[in-house]
Amino acid sequence: MSDLNRLYLEAIRKHAAHPVGFGQEIEPTHQHEEYNPLCGDRIRVQLRISSGQIEAAAFQGEACAICMASASLLCECIPGHTVEHLQTLRRRLTESLEGKDLSDDIETLKPLLGVRPYPSRIRCATMPWSAACAAL
Repeated sequence: MSDLNRLYLEAIRKHAAHPVGFGQEIEPTHQHEEYNPLCGDRIRVQLRISSGQIEAAAFQGEACAICMASASLLCECIPGHTVEHLQTLRRRLTESLEGKDLSDDIETLKPLLGVRPYPSRIRCATMPWSAACAAL
């Protein structure tokens, strides 16, 4: 395993073990739950949005380490940004997992690229982002 892959794996483990936003009470204005029947992941993403700005993000649910890490990364990086930025991040993450290069402006999501060789796990990485966009 390369040093870079090891680094990505450690980042996923860290976020899965201590997820940012997990179970936080944020008084959401928007929320949506998604379920992946292939692996049993169930995530409810909650957002507090005011005037097009995401003020806070949180999530609840039971999911695999990849899905939990992805939800944690979402909660860590989208507060303070616009709704449009969230939608752009989701699109770029999905494109990157399907083989396109990841833009430098979403460097924080690079740990999720470790699932690229496992097509059945891509849904685990993108589900929190899909739920967040569906909540809008």
